[in-house]
Amino acid sequence: MRDYVKIIDRLKRLDLPLNIIDTVNDYPIHLLRLESLTDIPKNILITGGVHGDEPAGVEAVLQFLARDNTELLKRFSFTVIPCVNPSGYVHDTRENRDGIDINRSFEEEKVREVVILKRAIGQTQFSFTIDFHEDYEATGFYLYEGKKDEKYLGPKIANAVKSIGPIDTEDSGEDAPDIAEGVYKVASKWGTQGLAPYLLHYHSEHVIITETPTTWPLEQRAALHLGVLDTALSYY
Repeated sequence: MRDYVKIIDRLKRLDLPLNIIDTVNDYPIHLLRLESLTDIPKNILITGGVHGDEPAGVEAVLQFLARDNTELLKRFSFTVIPCVNPSGYVHDTRENRDGIDINRSFEEEKVREVVILKRAIGQTQFSFTIDFHEDYEATGFYLYEGKKDEKYLGPKIANAVKSIGPIDTEDSGEDAPDIAEGVYKVASKWGTQGLAPYLLHYHSEHVIITETPTTWPLEQRAALHLGVLDTALSYY
């Protein structure tokens, strides 16, 4: 079991407003907003820990929140949910405590974590959203990308961050169309079951899912996630 209290302590040490949007199985789900210094910012959503056995996404979010983002706040406002699935995080399970894969449940209205996220997002529209994930079978990183104008940034992003670790050259196995090596299109056949496809359909112009190999050290996985985020933001 992982200690979720350590996550809470790290969040509390930040000099940032910390909101508990709800509690599931006695574990609070937190949301933080980093407000832009400009009047007309681009809204960005960052999420981690949708799958509880993928801790590097949570770590990447915590590192993002702890660093100095002053320059980014000149252009962007951020909504950040560090750990969507705290019960899964604690018990090192992909699913929540009820055995449900949250990332296949956004067409449902009975999954607690899904209801909480939908309510927290409300009617907000985002220019870009990123959801951090891991793949225990992967040998390198890869991305899924959805963009309403289909002017994909994934190939440039993948090329920019491959110095952190190699691209996985194997097929993703998700029947997702290739955009470039290691970059796959968010498939229309997924509907809106997953968080990223749901956001692309209802709330965001552009979504990316990062996938890092579980065999990499935690710091390397977190660095790759943040590298993708920063490279994507550089194009905005």
